Amino acid sequence: MGEVVPDALSLGIKPVYASSTHDEESCMPEQDHRDQQNSAMESAPPARRSAWTTKQKLVRLVWATFGRLLWQIPFLRTPVLRMFGGSVGRSCRLSRTVDIIIPWNISIGDGVQVGDRVILYGLGPITIGAGTVIDVRAHLCAGSHDMRDTRFPLTRPPISIGSDCFIGVDAYIAPDVELGDRCRVQHRASVYRSFPGGTMLEGNPARPVGASS
Repeated sequence: MGEVVPDALSLGIKPVYASSTHDEESCMPEQDHRDQQNSAMESAPPARRSAWTTKQKLVRLVWATFGRLLWQIPFLRTPVLRMFGGSVGRSCRLSRTVDIIIPWNISIGDGVQVGDRVILYGLGPITIGAGTVIDVRAHLCAGSHDMRDTRFPLTRPPISIGSDCFIGVDAYIAPDVELGDRCRVQHRASVYRSFPGGTMLEGNPARPVGASS
């Protein structure tokens, strides 16, 4: 007599049935599939296009290579910055390690001092008034992205620093900020809005703590 092989039900094992979703999709007309794909493509955000023209890309490439090499030579810094479209006044002291992005948007007045490893991100115009001192590792960021747009396009708000200002070590100046003459920004302060001349600022976000003389 042959051996009896128990089935799954007699062992108390519930059978598992494959989902019918695949079968339903496989029976869906081809035109419906195409309609779904077209709808998904239409609802997707359009691809981002470069914010730079071909000429600007080439100039940025030349600046990032040859321009930065020439920048290492002290007496060539001012002529090189001017050659790439920047504006520099007389008797300025610009550190060898200053990082300038988009030099043609930079305007520096007479007697300005810019310290080591300062970042001048000139996506938008950056104007620095005469006699201003920008200390080590400060960051002036004249560029951002529009967070309300799913494509995150670049924005280029300007930064304007008045004359005889002081920007401290590790300070951050956000896009669309204007500081009047004789403003003092303490070390590691982060400035996200504009302030009138003669204001002393500290903290993150920066707040007025007094008036400069």
